[in-house]
Amino acid sequence: MAHEAIKNLSAYVKYEDFLDLEQLAKDLEEDCALKKAREGDYSLLVRLLFFTGARISEIVGVPRRVYTQCLFPGNRKRKGNCPKWSVAKDDRICIDEECRFFSTYIQKYHHGIRVKDIAFKDRLIAIYGKSVKTEELKPRTVVVDQKTLDIIQEHINRYSLKPDDKIINLNENGAKVFINKLKKESKIPWLSAHKFRHGHAIYCIQNGMDIRTLQLQLGHTDLATTAIYLQFAIDDRTKVYDKVFSAKPDYIKLQCPSCGFQYKIKKDGQINLEDKLKTIFD
Repeated sequence: MAHEAIKNLSAYVKYEDFLDLEQLAKDLEEDCALKKAREGDYSLLVRLLFFTGARISEIVGVPRRVYTQCLFPGNRKRKGNCPKWSVAKDDRICIDEECRFFSTYIQKYHHGIRVKDIAFKDRLIAIYGKSVKTEELKPRTVVVDQKTLDIIQEHINRYSLKPDDKIINLNENGAKVFINKLKKESKIPWLSAHKFRHGHAIYCIQNGMDIRTLQLQLGHTDLATTAIYLQFAIDDRTKVYDKVFSAKPDYIKLQCPSCGFQYKIKKDGQINLEDKLKTIFD
């Protein structure tokens, strides 16, 4: 259900938070814990997370992985909810090899955002979804602001990146390590990569983006998942509510005591045209 797809929207990255986190990322680049990260990768990752609403795996890419899950009704595909699953190293395995609820699926490799995935003229970036189910990678496109594109272009020129090169030289694990470091240094206990995605969606809704456009931006299959963010469009809801309940008619209704005919008189004293025609033809 939609309310299960997105949870805990009480905490999300606001625009003011993003500005602070972007600056903090720039400061952390001076003491990179990850040697593979280039200067500018951290701050650009933070910017792409907030201004595209993309998942961290969609930005930096993911390797080919095999996932296991429990499809027992009520477990919501969570292995930890099933008593037949036991801990093995850093994962869980099912002790019942013949269980009909045991399921596996393969997440195909995809490369993340490359130089050739960006259409600078159209301000579009090709984003590859979190679960690729076909042999051929088919991306969706997201719109991005001009400042972010300018920063990306500077990044490309600075490191002489080629069309097939990734924009950010981090893998998924490295990116998550950085986010955890950002969380620790910023002292924001709820910070995660997905909170940037929530912040992007809420910021878009609060600034007038329609729900269908937001669905395309986020890549949601079900519009109901995107519709959860509508609760944050408080200003729009207030305006519509006031328009409905504050509207007052610009006329008064009167009735002729002789014939019983009803008609409307406007504030300027004029009789409604429709009532005039009825008077003539009745």
